[in-house]
Amino acid sequence: MGLAKNKKKIHVGEFKTTDKIKKYILEVLESERISEYVKVDSFEKKFAEFIGTKYSIALNSGTSALIAGLEAIKNKYHLTKGTKIITTPLTYIATVNAIVLTGFSPVFIDIDSHNFEISPQAIEEHLEKVKNPQEYSIILPGHLMGYPVEIDKIIKIANKYSLLILEDSAQAHGTIYKNQKVGTFSLLSAYSFYIAHNI
Repeated sequence: MGLAKNKKKIHVGEFKTTDKIKKYILEVLESERISEYVKVDSFEKKFAEFIGTKYSIALNSGTSALIAGLEAIKNKYHLTKGTKIITTPLTYIATVNAIVLTGFSPVFIDIDSHNFEISPQAIEEHLEKVKNPQEYSIILPGHLMGYPVEIDKIIKIANKYSLLILEDSAQAHGTIYKNQKVGTFSLLSAYSFYIAHNI
């Protein structure tokens, strides 16, 4: 099987622009405000509308979004340092970094070998075996490479064990699961617009 003669290589981090994009960038630069201004406000409203949430808050990175989300949950629900968070081992390091940096303890639950997402069955089996499920406070699944986790099953488990859910949707902008966009099933969700993510 031969390769096409006019093949195009797409590199990670490759950046293409247009006159329209340059115009918008120039508008931001000329406003002398590169954050928390008209364009950011407009983006937050449009992204919330696109995802289907009431609010959207822009931060400097997906990692910061995870950290801010975990800190907000910790403070609102008075969670103690070292509380365990169930998450996937197959994710970008930002997920685990955010857990550790906010004083929580990550607990890795295996993935389903068919869809590479955290296994709801493995989550339930783990919680059934632990001596004290009250040591757990959050399930943090990651929708990886545009593929959704079986979030409905995870919600049932979370409800059974009184756990909160924060979705890591950094790689799943617009992904739909059972007629609903991921990131809208849980208390909070974090997205990322890093150039290597599939948008």
